[in-house]
Amino acid sequence: MKRVLLPFWFLMASAPLVFAHVGSPNVFFEGRAGAYSVYAVIRPPSALPGAAQVSLRVEQSDVRSVTLLPVMFPAGRNGSPRPVTAHRVLGETNLWSGEVWFLRPGSYSLQIGLEGTHGSGEASVPVNGLGMQNQQMNLGLKAVLLGFGFVLLISAVGIVCAIACQGGLEPAAQPTRRDVIRGRRVAIIAGFLLAAGIAAWAVRWRNMDLAYRTYGIQKPEPVATVVRTEAERAILEMRPAEQSAVGLSWASLVPDHGKLMHLFLIRQPGLDAFAHLHPLRRDEETFAVELPALPAGDYQLYGELTYENGLNQTLVAQVSLSQPVGLELGLPPILTNLNNEVICGFPARVLPLTGQTGRDPDDSWHIGQQGGQSGPASLAPGTGAPRVLLSRLMGGYTLLFENAGPVAAGRDLTLRFAAFGSDGSKVALQPYMGMLGHAAVRRSDGSVFAHLHPSGSFSMASQEMFWQRERETETSSGTTVANPPAALDGLQPNQVSFPYQFPKSGSYRLWIQVRIAGRVLTGVYDLECSPDGGKTFPAPGIVAFVTCEF
Repeated sequence: MKRVLLPFWFLMASAPLVFAHVGSPNVFFEGRAGAYSVYAVIRPPSALPGAAQVSLRVEQSDVRSVTLLPVMFPAGRNGSPRPVTAHRVLGETNLWSGEVWFLRPGSYSLQIGLEGTHGSGEASVPVNGLGMQNQQMNLGLKAVLLGFGFVLLISAVGIVCAIACQGGLEPAAQPTRRDVIRGRRVAIIAGFLLAAGIAAWAVRWRNMDLAYRTYGIQKPEPVATVVRTEAERAILEMRPAEQSAVGLSWASLVPDHGKLMHLFLIRQPGLDAFAHLHPLRRDEETFAVELPALPAGDYQLYGELTYENGLNQTLVAQVSLSQPVGLELGLPPILTNLNNEVICGFPARVLPLTGQTGRDPDDSWHIGQQGGQSGPASLAPGTGAPRVLLSRLMGGYTLLFENAGPVAAGRDLTLRFAAFGSDGSKVALQPYMGMLGHAAVRRSDGSVFAHLHPSGSFSMASQEMFWQRERETETSSGTTVANPPAALDGLQPNQVSFPYQFPKSGSYRLWIQVRIAGRVLTGVYDLECSPDGGKTFPAPGIVAFVTCEF
């Protein structure tokens, strides 16, 4: 019975296991483990069971040992194997490397433990455990395996024929014609049964392979969308697509930064309109959000969810807006301030709506306006200082890309930005949904999209769920539980940084969102990522932007 249910179990267990980004599989963490500053990169296995490669850079050089422990959500720490010891990379003083095995699909937390002269420390990094791709077998290996299989089949039939023909004879006795006929008949029956068994297992294998290709590989989940008008507002509704029917219900979601869903809309192909919205759940199968005043065009939709079991999921769809929707843009001279800056994002008109659909206070959007003054600038030319690119924001503020420089695909980076006022003074950043900034990264062709936080690219809700589970389990046993790892310090109040690694070369656009003086403002940057890091960040092509928020 268990064997019969195996394909069904695999479908149900792995259907929702899709990664929270598009084309950017690695998981990044930058924060503190006790007294130690850690930058970790986790490269998930290409298939399960498989080994995840982990590299850690520790700022302090007095670390004596590093351990890695993958904890699966249902099992907890008590049901996990012993920690794996990471090893220091030869020739490096603060770089460690190791690998851990993910045996079954599910939600994992990688526990990173450090020991050194400053005591012990631990950090927890959530990871979706699922295969990255379906490995293809080359034609040469297929031919060799088919040849060996044919030899085994013929040999098995020959053995059965010999047993049926001569198995009952006395030693040295010769088989009669009747024995030979019986042996041939049994061989034919055996050959038929073996061929039928091979065909049945081939069908079974193809079904399992199809299930793995469909549900067992980390990939974004398509959703069905519709844009309609409701009480003079433009409403975007989202439902799971038909192929998502075996996935977890949207009723089993937990909030991440206080929101059940984070939604991004990016206009294509110019990437000149960007919205970061937070839809409200109408029922178990529907999310809806009031759209801001976005210009007409085709938009790529990216959504992020976190389930109660710690898994996080990315949603994708294409949305077409045939005309400007939402409140009017209010372009000059209708709604401007003394600096001739566009004011947008006013609260929506208060009208009764079915299902109470509206905007979230943390919704923000950003619209590119052609013909502005040049925004990017290179500071301290000729001094050898790092190249700094500048993005102009509303209110006279600027957001500087402080460590812009050569960037190579696959190289670990920390992208650092700083905010300044119109007089060049430092401007303190305010928390935006619990952190000092959000970043969105998209490759020009749409093959890569990532939502980054200052602490990394993982789901903060998943991290909190794992920590809370460990706290409940260990507290009940009388064990003292440490607090969750804190973010790195050392940055100025006007600075924010994001750990990341560009997965492949190409042109990228970055949207960096920060809150200044109560308003969410967005800096936009273009960069060219080369295979060897020989190119630098160029100036953005669109440099005069309008940032709006509710």
